Amino acid sequence: MGQWVWVVRVGRVGLRAEPAHGSAQVSELLWGEPQDILEERRGWVYVRGWLDGYAGWVPAGALGPAYWDGSGWQVVQRRSLYQHNRRLAGWVEAGALFPRSGVWLTAQGEYRLVSPEGQPSGLPSWRAIWRLFRQAPYLWGGKSPSGIDCSGLVQLAFRLRGQLLPRDAHQQAAFLPPIPSPEVGDLVFFTSASNPSGRISHVGIYLGRGRVLHATPAAGVHIAPLRSLHTHVIHSFRRGVGEDFVI
Repeated sequence: MGQWVWVVRVGRVGLRAEPAHGSAQVSELLWGEPQDILEERRGWVYVRGWLDGYAGWVPAGALGPAYWDGSGWQVVQRRSLYQHNRRLAGWVEAGALFPRSGVWLTAQGEYRLVSPEGQPSGLPSWRAIWRLFRQAPYLWGGKSPSGIDCSGLVQLAFRLRGQLLPRDAHQQAAFLPPIPSPEVGDLVFFTSASNPSGRISHVGIYLGRGRVLHATPAAGVHIAPLRSLHTHVIHSFRRGVGEDFVI
């Protein structure tokens, strides 16, 4: 059953801690991500994401009402153009969402990808995920190949593979079951080396043979030996798959 929802209508927009452009960015919202509006203040809205429950402030103009048909979600697999009523309107990043029908219906007409049939079929391999995000710069709160942080990389990588995860590393760890040792696609969580018993503050994707795919301020998105992160220590391994989390 369908319903009207508020969705992000720009390629991406910073999610802020406070209703001001100079406020800290806590995350980003991508085109088509559905939101609940909880508060309005001086041209800003406080929103909470439908799919991950993450909350923050965005300019009110970044959202628009759209009809979701209830069919589920498709995930944009690579940066793509979208159109509004057959007029090119802008770019959307990999990881953006649109209904399985391929169309966002709005009061102003239809929004759709220019060539949804051009999106790769099937779920991307970890090699394809690596190619998509390779050398992406580190950006605190970032959630796209244009700039991303460690937990944003994990959240988007799993979304591209059809699974939903929370936004922050400590939330992801609480969401997934612990395991004694990792296999390819499992997650590795870290705490600070200066406070090993503190809160989880970093996460990476295990690629096998002692390697991890992660994003760090020093090197952006890269593959590194599992035990080469001298600023952090391994906290736990978590199973990175689960049928209950499928989009």
